[in-house]
Amino acid sequence: MIYKIENVECLWPKLDRAYKFDAMQNRSVNTDATDPEGSYEVNLVLTAAQAKELAGKMRSEFTAQRKDDWKDWTPKSLDEVFKKDETGHYVAKITKKTYGDAGSKPKQYMLDGSPAAADFQLTSGSKIHIQFLIKPWNYAGKTGVGLRPTHIMVVELAERTSAGGGNPFADKAIGGNPFGLPDQATPSAPPPTSDIDDEIPF
Repeated sequence: MIYKIENVECLWPKLDRAYKFDAMQNRSVNTDATDPEGSYEVNLVLTAAQAKELAGKMRSEFTAQRKDDWKDWTPKSLDEVFKKDETGHYVAKITKKTYGDAGSKPKQYMLDGSPAAADFQLTSGSKIHIQFLIKPWNYAGKTGVGLRPTHIMVVELAERTSAGGGNPFADKAIGGNPFGLPDQATPSAPPPTSDIDDEIPF
């Protein structure tokens, strides 16, 4: 099933290239587009109403696609489907593995309809339109429903913010010491929102 959400805030996008988790570094690192362990990812900040509607579509699609030998997928609450943050948002992870296919990268567009540059980096906190595939799965005796991004349009690009805080040694600065720079601005928290083919699709 193809599903769209418009004017939604996104978090921590990894869409400019494929990424994979490196256990040694304990973080995501970029990788080749043909790496079968690579994936593209973006998280969506959903209201309770949006999360409830999407979870319902996921459940109905699972029921429609379920094979006889599949275990049932029966989440009892939205919290079992999406992560809920401290502000009450539901965060839906939309991810697509490369499966070793260099052409699996989701397509991105600017607001005027033009394709985004190949190395375009969407920023966390941006507003987007997004189209994704709701895909039930069954693997190793487990079942679930995946959400795979296909197309993204940038509605409002958020300003890129620097990671980390300021210089922890600022109080030790003497004269022209370059470490005596002022603290960088702390990125602001996302604003609250509000229980259970190749053509541009927008």
